[in-house]
Amino acid sequence: MPQSRPSGAPVQSLDEIKGRPIAMALPAGHERRDWVRRDAIVRRITAEFHELPGLVLSLKQASRFLGVDEDACARILAGLTKAGILRQTDAQNYARREPSH
Repeated sequence: MPQSRPSGAPVQSLDEIKGRPIAMALPAGHERRDWVRRDAIVRRITAEFHELPGLVLSLKQASRFLGVDEDACARILAGLTKAGILRQTDAQNYARREPSH
């Protein structure tokens, strides 16, 4: 059954519905990110790679396996790579950086 527009005209599909962006301003001094939650996710990702030393994941696999959206996962993995915890393989996969002897 077709939906109705405010004007009363029927809408045939969801493609015809036009959305409007909304602006959400934060009060001054407030941060959008939940740093406590982010730090917990970073610790969990670090622990997964530490507990499974042979673990090698692409970004897409890591996102699914770790339950973190792909954009956030990319930022976290890049940070862990920069910190020397992970390394990126030639195939752009992520693996634990083995300690130097």
